[in-house]
Amino acid sequence: MKNKYQVVPQAVSTKKPPKVQISDAEFRRRLKNIAEWRKKRLAELRSKNPR
Repeated sequence: MKNKYQVVPQAVSTKKPPKVQISDAEFRRRLKNIAEWRKKRLAELRSKNPR
């Protein structure tokens, strides 16, 4: 069992990929898709675990 004071080593040389340029329309389309996915996922979770 790990001690809470034990240090977990970070991955060596984690470089971020270069930022991709996307159009405003593409950004909004992706944002809308994410919003729709979240609504569906939350509805699934609520139906599985009703209060």
